[in-house]
Amino acid sequence: MMVDGSGGPAQGTDKQAGVHFLPAALSRLVVEQAPFGLVLVDADGRVQWANAGFQAMLEIDEDTLRGRPINGLIRYSGFLSERQGGWVALEEGWEPARLGVGERDDERLVLVSATSVQQEHEGRLRLLSVIDPGEAPAALAPGAWRRLPARLPNVWLFEDRLAHALERADRSEGHVGLLVLRLDGDAALRESLGAEAFEALSGRVEQRLACTLRSEDSLVKLWPGRWGVLIESPITPGGLQATVMRCLEAMEPPFRLAEHPTLLTLSAGVAVYPEDGDAPAQLLASAEAALARAGPSRHAFFDDALRYHLDEQLAFRQQLQEALLAPEAHFQLLFQPQLDLDSGRCVGLEALVRWRHPRQGLLPPDAFLPVVAELGQQVRLDRWVIARTIAQHAAWQAEGSPLAALDIAVNAEGELLDQAAYDRRPLDLFLRQQGLEPGWLSLELTQQGLFDRVAGQTHLLRRLRRLGVGLVANDVGATPLDLSTLAGLPLSRIKLSPTLVASFERDRVLEALLQCFHALQIETVLVGVETSTQLAAARALGVTLAQGYLLGAPQTPDELAEWWARPA
Repeated sequence: MMVDGSGGPAQGTDKQAGVHFLPAALSRLVVEQAPFGLVLVDADGRVQWANAGFQAMLEIDEDTLRGRPINGLIRYSGFLSERQGGWVALEEGWEPARLGVGERDDERLVLVSATSVQQEHEGRLRLLSVIDPGEAPAALAPGAWRRLPARLPNVWLFEDRLAHALERADRSEGHVGLLVLRLDGDAALRESLGAEAFEALSGRVEQRLACTLRSEDSLVKLWPGRWGVLIESPITPGGLQATVMRCLEAMEPPFRLAEHPTLLTLSAGVAVYPEDGDAPAQLLASAEAALARAGPSRHAFFDDALRYHLDEQLAFRQQLQEALLAPEAHFQLLFQPQLDLDSGRCVGLEALVRWRHPRQGLLPPDAFLPVVAELGQQVRLDRWVIARTIAQHAAWQAEGSPLAALDIAVNAEGELLDQAAYDRRPLDLFLRQQGLEPGWLSLELTQQGLFDRVAGQTHLLRRLRRLGVGLVANDVGATPLDLSTLAGLPLSRIKLSPTLVASFERDRVLEALLQCFHALQIETVLVGVETSTQLAAARALGVTLAQGYLLGAPQTPDELAEWWARPA
């Protein structure tokens, strides 16, 4: 027996020594006196045990707590948790919740973390750790919970971001996309791998998704094996579909499970605000309904009509990509006359490209050129049009056709002037390789396209002038004019926008523009002349060159030859 300094027995030493050498007793002491709440719940979500900290939070003794549903004591008010039956569905990390047993006004904000506990004979249990930030140490002072680096912010912030995204969409009349992604065969995987290994696998899937999505997209783990993705404006149905496809394709590299490569897949459901729901919970329900219709490694939109439209768009893009790889087989050139209104003679042509679509027939440029630009193939198509125009001009020369004496203009995008565009051949080198003869070819670029690129391409423009290639500002008047910048460009001609022809009520504006261009010694062409009234007004304004269906429709080379041969 130990004695104290006075020779008497050391009081309490036996008890302390006993605690020191009995780990179970020491563990119970630590758990009971922990400065936060601990509560053990069974698979049905009922309380089996609670420490003194949790009892103190609720001011209820353990006997009263035992057997009570945990959802009646801890409530997470967000719609994501409510759809899964509350806290018993959550598996990891920290979440904000409301703690209380009385009126909702008496509830207070707490942090809760759920940990799985597996017993040999009793089945699966969950240990919930509960922290009251208002009574926690300084490290968890009020507001500090927002900085915890665990799962805490994810679901809460996801709901918050979704609510604010809908508000922003309302103000801007925009849209919001919500994706729900599901790991296919998740139940079987959980059964075969076990809960812990399945959670680790889910984390690896989540990492792939995070690397696939944009930084501005919000990704959250809704519950094991299922994720939500919030995509804000600007969005389009096609953009949403592309995002979904990237997520599904991110699963293509195999995962290693038990040292064996294993292929996993995702399914996806997509909902769009406001069409598929006007509140966060409703939007989520729509995305889940779409997910229920999606098969393994597939995706579905809540709106079937939207999915059909997107499928049509995707097929259109694929057909256009195939056509761009073999333009000779899928595109053709038409030529529209430009007339001198004083003499009535045809003095020039504009080469216009058309796509022979396999089902829709001959399509005009505005039906497919925007998609060509999205595919990044505009320069490829422009160069093909130029090469075909040069070849057609050479054919007319070889035939001795009077059409060979006409100037020809070709529409193009500003990217055509870039030195490293497409195949890294400068435009002047490309034109020389096509056998271009000087004096008859002009390139038409939009006003903005010229402004964006001409300043940095002065050397190329000089080389083009030496080749005898003219430069035309197209669609002038469709956007606000910058006359001083326009006057400084090496232009041979200006084509006025059809918007100026649509209504001649503003003929004073048009007359002033014509006078400005005449003073700058820049020839003008008025396009879009479709009616005799417009033609008479153009002549009254002193317009000398015009183009439009009234004067001559776009025609094939053979049709143009017949049109030329007709008596005036």
